[in-house]
Amino acid sequence: MKKLKLLFIMALTVSMAGAQTTFDLDWYVGIPYADASITIEPGDTVRWTWTDDVPHSVTSDSGSQESFDSGILTGNGTQFSYTFTQVGVNDYECDVHSNMEGTITVDNIASVEDKFRMNISFYPNPVANKLTVASLYKLDGYKIYNILGKLVAQGAASGNVTEIDMSNLETGMYFINAISGDMESTFKVTKQ
Repeated sequence: MKKLKLLFIMALTVSMAGAQTTFDLDWYVGIPYADASITIEPGDTVRWTWTDDVPHSVTSDSGSQESFDSGILTGNGTQFSYTFTQVGVNDYECDVHSNMEGTITVDNIASVEDKFRMNISFYPNPVANKLTVASLYKLDGYKIYNILGKLVAQGAASGNVTEIDMSNLETGMYFINAISGDMESTFKVTKQ
């Protein structure tokens, strides 16, 4: 009985250590490529959610590491999930709208912090007025530093996407520090 109990505890520990993550992506006409492209680990699941009322599919391209296809689905709130198991690159698109495409890269990532850093997207760059920053993780805030490392602006964020008003900043290069909990990712942006 003690052996059986010990085996159960060991199996539960191994199962909990291998727990993976589900990442949510919105899926709609006009989605920027960067918002439909993420890097995950083997065993992670991607869940696409239709955010408009027109028909879409999530279909892997012929050269993808794994093959997946939602079929054509319609309806705001419709979802399709796929769990990726193999390291590699998976380009995909919507069979109905050729301008809807993205890439799911599956890599052996070391930590949650690495996932956060690898999955920050920002556009446009260069930026004139508003910079959009998107993440798979909820953003709490941001800081903007000039090329000399001086803090020139900061603000709060809530949600996975935030807009940063850069219209009052001088032309030049800036470093944006995106913050989610105790995780941070810094990237370079040019202000026009």
